[in-house]
Amino acid sequence: MSITQISPALGTFDTIVMYGNNFGLFGSAGRAHRLLRRFHKMTSPDARIIAESNDPYPRKGVAVHPVHLEYHQFNRRRGRLSGQLRIRVRYAKHVTPWFDYLLVSKEEMRRIVAGTGWRVARFFDTGKSLYVAVLEKEKS
Repeated sequence: MSITQISPALGTFDTIVMYGNNFGLFGSAGRAHRLLRRFHKMTSPDARIIAESNDPYPRKGVAVHPVHLEYHQFNRRRGRLSGQLRIRVRYAKHVTPWFDYLLVSKEEMRRIVAGTGWRVARFFDTGKSLYVAVLEKEKS
């Protein structure tokens, strides 16, 4: 099912795992914000989300293709986050519809999570652009 179809009807969860760069499934900052609030309602009081993302911004000592930087600028002109991709997947004769996929920096993730009932408790770095975040419910 699509991430947008996940609902409290599935039950109550203690942990939501979003490995495989699956924070990107949120697609946009606005949709992430809405879905994180929904996930808050369908999780136990001490629940966690373990989410992997990829920082789309250039890092010191790492060459970035100019096409990627142009895409970042294109997105910002349209009011989108730099790492918001519009893609579709092809395999043999099969093709998905176009969809948005979101790559965010750690700071962008913190901003997206703010106000959803979740907070970034910790980041785990890989030494590359890929990282894992542990989100915990904010205490009332």
